[in-house]
Amino acid sequence: MFRLAAVYSVLAVAGFPASADPLTLQSAGTPRQLHAPILGASTTAFYEHLLDDPAKTAALKAMSIGLDRFPGGSDANFYNWRTGLIEVQTHPDSSAYIQFWGKAAARIAKGMPHGVTLEQFDGFSRQIGAQVVLVPNFESSTVADQVEWFKRLAHAGIVPERIELGNEYWVAMGNDPASLARWPDEPTSMRIMKGYVDAFRPYLPPNAKIAVQAAAGAIDIRGGRFGQRLKQWDEDLRPEPWFDAVTLHLYPRLRDVMGNPEAGTTAPTPQNALPRLKAMMARADEGTERILQGMERRLPGKQIWITEWNARGVNPVVQRGVDEPMSPAMEMLATTRMTLVHLRHPSVTASLFFSVGFAERQHATFVADGRGSYAPVPTAAALRWLNEAANAGGSFQRVVQAGARPVAGGGAQDESYLPVEGGLFQSGTRTTLILENASGDTFSFDPATLMPNRRPSKVEFISMPDLSDTATLPARINIGNAGSVIAVAPFSMTRVVWE
Repeated sequence: MFRLAAVYSVLAVAGFPASADPLTLQSAGTPRQLHAPILGASTTAFYEHLLDDPAKTAALKAMSIGLDRFPGGSDANFYNWRTGLIEVQTHPDSSAYIQFWGKAAARIAKGMPHGVTLEQFDGFSRQIGAQVVLVPNFESSTVADQVEWFKRLAHAGIVPERIELGNEYWVAMGNDPASLARWPDEPTSMRIMKGYVDAFRPYLPPNAKIAVQAAAGAIDIRGGRFGQRLKQWDEDLRPEPWFDAVTLHLYPRLRDVMGNPEAGTTAPTPQNALPRLKAMMARADEGTERILQGMERRLPGKQIWITEWNARGVNPVVQRGVDEPMSPAMEMLATTRMTLVHLRHPSVTASLFFSVGFAERQHATFVADGRGSYAPVPTAAALRWLNEAANAGGSFQRVVQAGARPVAGGGAQDESYLPVEGGLFQSGTRTTLILENASGDTFSFDPATLMPNRRPSKVEFISMPDLSDTATLPARINIGNAGSVIAVAPFSMTRVVWE
């Protein structure tokens, strides 16, 4: 009785209702070892000045990004290592996607005429504490040319240990005639990729890992010939001995998740925010789980690298004039859940969020703090907590609310999620609990029920109960009382650290 009264007293002082239910956490599944680094992000070195901006470098270093990708995604398919630039040749019959990249390449050359070399980017990545995932150019560069590049990198001692074999050949650069002729299907593409690998393998470090591409089209519902191409691509994948990993790019688009095209073009409101959140949480959880399990069955023994993903609900590049369909609160919660799902799987050894940057048109994850530096938005703050915990190595244990019932997403597919989900990270003498409450309920959590006889050294939380608030502001990180029962707010992230 005394303990319950103390809980209610703490909650009342903290401004939460005294009717909050106690939260009991239980382990789910078996713990996994974390071979760091595992979590990372794509930075935007070709789209804004990062390498020569100390304030941006400092902000990225504080994110504890373990892995960074170079030169990038589809732009990597046209990267010229000799000039450090993206060079795209367009033709009258080129696809709209190729035309888009041709214009983007021209803008990059104008803004950064000297380009960006891997030598430069490697130095930048070391400054922010990240290892490079290298994406060579098999689209517009010859085997001999790529061998020369790897030979140069080997001489400098900077060949990365993770090599991602090109970007999204399954999309064939948006049904471009020339690209489709080069990458007509998965078997042909695998033969081409292996030819490049065989040629530059002598210049790889002893521990290098090679990753081929999966389409993972099931993350959304795409019909027609393109949907069939994605499905066939994955069905043709086989666990061949010459590669170590397979890459996935996961973008659960809101319009596909909800089965409503308009959902992806309108801003959240008090009426649609919660239904959208439920649908996206279910897709981020059960939808991602379905794809990972399917890939593990298809390619047993292979690592999974999720080298591009976000849970924003739209395509990576936000077009001007298009309303964001998800609010910062919804983004933070869906992003956290996707990361926790990735961490459930020992097969997932790389997870790179797309992307972190400072330019508003790229959907910034940092905003100016008014003091000459930058502060993370809520999604970036949540990723920072997860990065710090997972990239320290050690172990990860999934934890869930005891007795909780799954919440139906209500979207186009029959998917669900648990309202409270977390991860317990153990590294050396440091234990970290990352706890997500994706419900409108308030809970009281006694840390002693999880770690008896150990008092937390730090308690922090981000509470965002207004799901429809679209203001892009720095994350408001609140300090909790490490010496008492913790109030777990609605629609919140909580971090508890024991040293």
